[in-house]
Amino acid sequence: MNRKIITELTPEELQDYINKGLDLYLNIQKNKLQEEDKYLTRKEAAALLSINLSTLWSYTKSGKIPCYSIGNRIYYKRSEIEASLIKIN
Repeated sequence: MNRKIITELTPEELQDYINKGLDLYLNIQKNKLQEEDKYLTRKEAAALLSINLSTLWSYTKSGKIPCYSIGNRIYYKRSEIEASLIKIN
């Protein structure tokens, strides 16, 4: 059973509680976005998908998973890998 507590708050206190709640929510969302846009190495991407590197390369060549070449290395965006799971299956 949920208990309800009624207290008297000034408008400033109420605004402060609202602002703290919004700050917490926005920080959580910001952290999620930063994690989603993280670049993964080939090994990390393959581990995330539970596949081997040759299968990852096959998916990349066929256009199922986009990749990014930075220098001599290939990287994948975590958010794009998760979005491409629908295409793979």
